[in-house]
Amino acid sequence: MAQAKLYLMFGYPGAGKTTAAEMVADITGAVHLCSDKFRLHMFPKPTFSEAEHAAVYGALDYMTELFLAKGLSVIYDANLNRYQHRHDKYLICQKTGSQALLLWVKTPPDLAKSRSTVLGTQDPAHRPFGNLSINTFNRLAHEIELPRPDEEVIELDGINLSTEILRQKLSPY
Repeated sequence: MAQAKLYLMFGYPGAGKTTAAEMVADITGAVHLCSDKFRLHMFPKPTFSEAEHAAVYGALDYMTELFLAKGLSVIYDANLNRYQHRHDKYLICQKTGSQALLLWVKTPPDLAKSRSTVLGTQDPAHRPFGNLSINTFNRLAHEIELPRPDEEVIELDGINLSTEILRQKLSPY
């Protein structure tokens, strides 16, 4: 049996992470765990508090570890823009003998900002909480910690992404 993989999504809000995650799920059959969907199921009227955040990510981590331990690959579709958050997932991979791959959806900041602050509600499946404020986008963008040299990164073009391109990018893994 092939080694289970943990695909970690990385990029600006509005970069196309969820779109890429859905493509990865179609290509690989990996389980797609989406923080936005988990949050809606756990908290029908979310407040985005620290306690709520901890509960959502705790549930995601728990499910991720269960699936990986069973040999199933997982797509962790959440805000993993800080190294500490990614490191926590790398520890899950060490514990389960899985391989972590950071999928960096690279999109120009102005386009990502437009997608997440203006165009977001045109696709509520990808932005179930509606548009971000410009201040929230700027804060989240400012908090991004670039991948470290020891992180396995696959760079994806957030403007020109197709199933075929993604299939080629994932084929060595």
